[in-house]
Amino acid sequence: MQEEDGFTRWIEACAAGELLGLASAALWWVTVDRFDPVPIGASAEWLAFFLKAGSGLIQGLVLGYLQGWALRRQFPALNLRTWVAATTAVGVLVWSIAAWYAVFPSLDGDRLLPAVETLFQTAVTAAGFGLGLGLLFGIAQAVVLRRAAGQTHWWIAVNAVGWGASLPCIYIASAVGSTDPGSWEIALRGLVGGIVSGIVLGTITGLSFAVMPARRPASAEMGRE
Repeated sequence: MQEEDGFTRWIEACAAGELLGLASAALWWVTVDRFDPVPIGASAEWLAFFLKAGSGLIQGLVLGYLQGWALRRQFPALNLRTWVAATTAVGVLVWSIAAWYAVFPSLDGDRLLPAVETLFQTAVTAAGFGLGLGLLFGIAQAVVLRRAAGQTHWWIAVNAVGWGASLPCIYIASAVGSTDPGSWEIALRGLVGGIVSGIVLGTITGLSFAVMPARRPASAEMGRE
């Protein structure tokens, strides 16, 4: 019963983390985007870059804390602070790359992601981006998780698959609907995409619980000696 509760809590945490983390990060990005640094100068451009990169800090803290809170039921020896730090580091890295291309466009006009014209191309592009993102999250988090669980190489694999499957949900949800959506429709798209994406991510990554045995906390081991 405890394992089932832990699995359910993990899915709920991923859904909440995706919805709240991405929504907050995107809202911050849009807010910063209202400021145009180009007429002001280089210092303003660097300020805009760091502010936009801060979206990764927001997403990483929210997603990392909710995931870590849920994961400690399954793996009691998990260090929550280190988990949040690792998740946040990846979030800041990824959003910093996006911020760099947004603030300092390349001279040859190359885009960060290839242009897409169909819903299928959107899904494929998002899946490829999610695969790389999942590898980054999986590797960083596995370093922390190895002190609380065994066979953590599975964590890298399920995160790659999980993010590769979940990210298209967000992109597809944002692309479906009217061509000139209002605020309520945009909010609904984000709500549906974030929740579905989180459920997919949580379900796939949660399958690793069956093959990653939990390690005893150090305090428990000392108490038995």
